[in-house]
Amino acid sequence: MYSVVTDSEVVSQLKALPADALRSYDDAVLVLELAPWNGRSYNDEKPDCSMRELVFDNGFGTITYLILEDQREVHVLVVQWLG
Repeated sequence: MYSVVTDSEVVSQLKALPADALRSYDDAVLVLELAPWNGRSYNDEKPDCSMRELVFDNGFGTITYLILEDQREVHVLVVQWLG
């Protein structure tokens, strides 16, 4: 299991999410805790890179994050929602 660390700038991004999207984000965080490598690579030329992106809320949101495998941490860097 991984610890999910939320960057301080992400907190304001989360506050801007509607309630439904926030619930979907919470579900996505559970995925990050269990299987962060399931997100797609942020760099298509480096499919094994530790910077990744996970889609949530039926494709309306994305989470950009960095996996620190040796520390078993996932750092959430950016949350975007297009709804």
